[in-house]
Amino acid sequence: MAKKDTKSEGKGGGGLIGVVIVTVLALACGAGFGFYIDTQLKSRAVATTQEKVEAPAGAPAPAAPAASPTARLVALAPIVANLSEPSTAWMRVEASILVDDTQPGSDLLAAQLAEDILAYLRTTTLSQFQGASGFQNLREDFRDRAAIRDPGRIKDIIIHGVVVE
Repeated sequence: MAKKDTKSEGKGGGGLIGVVIVTVLALACGAGFGFYIDTQLKSRAVATTQEKVEAPAGAPAPAAPAASPTARLVALAPIVANLSEPSTAWMRVEASILVDDTQPGSDLLAAQLAEDILAYLRTTTLSQFQGASGFQNLREDFRDRAAIRDPGRIKDIIIHGVVVE
């Protein structure tokens, strides 16, 4: 009669063993990589805390540049401008400038800067100010306008609020 194939009976478990071996290798690689990353992060944290401890206690922390004793804030009048695109969009900006008050005429300077900002806003589009980077660009553009108007007296411009409608 027919003979049974004895070779095919012993091969039933070969696929399962391969899957188990690959799984164990993947777990070992993942655990090794995890320990490596953990030691790297811990060493960086230790180095950072050592740098903070080694800094002299009397040294000031790196921060924004200090204002001179004669500097003062001058509030700009609220600026309301229609944007170039879309034409139905309006923007309201409330800001102040930090000026060196050794010279008179800070209010006149603030009014002139408000006019410059108004002219700038009328040439911009709404898509230029979307997101955090858009707000940062708006702030830098205002600083550029202030530096053009009077680079010696205007130290900074502080934006209090922006509303787009």
